[in-house]
Amino acid sequence: MQTDMTGKVALVTGGAGGIGEFICERLAQAGGTVLMLDVDSSKAEQTLSRLRDRLGDAAQRIQFVLGDLNDLQATDQLAQDLVKRHGKIDVLINNACINPLGPLDEAGIEEFERTQRINSHSGFVLARAIVPSMKKKGAGWIVNIASITFNGGWGDFVPYVHSKGAIVGMTRSMARELGPFNIRVNSISPGAIPTELERQVWAHKLDEYTQFILDHQSLKRRIEPQEIAQTVHYLCCEASSGITGQNLSVDGGWWMH
Repeated sequence: MQTDMTGKVALVTGGAGGIGEFICERLAQAGGTVLMLDVDSSKAEQTLSRLRDRLGDAAQRIQFVLGDLNDLQATDQLAQDLVKRHGKIDVLINNACINPLGPLDEAGIEEFERTQRINSHSGFVLARAIVPSMKKKGAGWIVNIASITFNGGWGDFVPYVHSKGAIVGMTRSMARELGPFNIRVNSISPGAIPTELERQVWAHKLDEYTQFILDHQSLKRRIEPQEIAQTVHYLCCEASSGITGQNLSVDGGWWMH
């Protein structure tokens, strides 16, 4: 089947929360071995408990990996160790992110740099370490999670939007370079997805924010994390065999290109 991931090893960053949880679930359902990389072991255990309830035996294909993407040297070593341990990594999903909210003139330099390290630089470091194993196998799939905020229309998000713009540029450059090796690289720009991170960032005006979303989307409902996960699955299986270098918006028709 074109959507079967049996025999594939997938590394999902930020796998313990929000969208990442559902990406891990979807890829495990499809038969893949999933490495759930996250900095929060306590949250990961709670996530794994929910996944065991939902997936049953298939949850055994999900393994937690502790890692701090803010430490790029340690991230590089971790990726190399994972390739050695599993013999390969077929699929890399760069999903982890942080989202500091506030005016430009109040953003600290370290906060800005930390946002870039976690949101975009880590994706470069992981790909750099993993791509050699993909080249050796003659195939690979990289999916980077960007954001529709890169299209404009939001203030008070400069560090976050900067990182997501970098992801889109990195996706296109990687796709051009790695295509001859049968490695496909795409990004997804989710719209406003209801996650715990969203609730934390917008807690001070969540109802107003929700109405803002529905006013701007063509589809008058919230887009769920599972819908991002199924798009990730599509981009890292043979069902999308001709697609690379693309940034796919999954936003309920908010931005139309």
